[in-house]
Amino acid sequence: MAIPFIKNQIYQRKAIHDEFGGSRERGISMSARSPMIFIFSSEAGADFGYKNEWNKEHDIFYYTGEGRNGDQEFKMGNKALRDHVANGKDIYLFKNVSMGMFRFEEQLTLVDYTLSPVPNESGELRDVIIFAFTVFESATNTNNIELRTSDTLQELRELALMDTSNGDETIQQKKVHVRKRSEAIKAYARKRASGICELCEMPEPFQAKSGSALEVHHLLRLSDGGPDHPEHVAAICPNCHAHIHRGVEGYNLNQKLIAKIRGKEETYIKG
Repeated sequence: MAIPFIKNQIYQRKAIHDEFGGSRERGISMSARSPMIFIFSSEAGADFGYKNEWNKEHDIFYYTGEGRNGDQEFKMGNKALRDHVANGKDIYLFKNVSMGMFRFEEQLTLVDYTLSPVPNESGELRDVIIFAFTVFESATNTNNIELRTSDTLQELRELALMDTSNGDETIQQKKVHVRKRSEAIKAYARKRASGICELCEMPEPFQAKSGSALEVHHLLRLSDGGPDHPEHVAAICPNCHAHIHRGVEGYNLNQKLIAKIRGKEETYIKG
């Protein structure tokens, strides 16, 4: 369940949509077949005042939302980008290199978004949405991120669902919060499991130096690790994890696990 694209490799956009679906015309394309969102960026956007560029110093990609007329709103593609963590969707960035051909650049995770006044073709100001993304690998690097072992399940859940776009923090501070949210999701899954594999329901097979031998598995995403929704992760033993990823019954086991976690989460939310 690795990232389905190779960095810097060039892909035909038609082939991407043939396999994964999604709008073939929009800059923001949501797959209806997989939990994926594609961003197709090109230099042409600059003609409409769009800001689609990397800030290499902070390892941030700025991307202007969709909508050429009037103030941009959080609907369709803009809403999908804003809510991708809560909805368990991966974001993949492609840069146009020639007619119909795009280079895969990075998998992204949202750090922040702002509304900025930008002149339209007539010179009138309108509000556009500027998204700030960090590279997926950067978001999942949890070095020096610590959580209290005394945190309750509810506290971990709230931290996992934290909105990093709020407040007046710097981009670097928000990136730290993105990483902390990622770590909170892992801690949440393990605390919910309480030492029992959430698939086979057997006790964890050994005492790990880290405190838990259960491995965090992402149920819906196409990549392992990183920010996700608490309802989309499970803490399972290494044997079950290997079966899901490499076994011939992996898909069926994952579907069984999805149903189990859905039941546990419904009970938790109601209870």
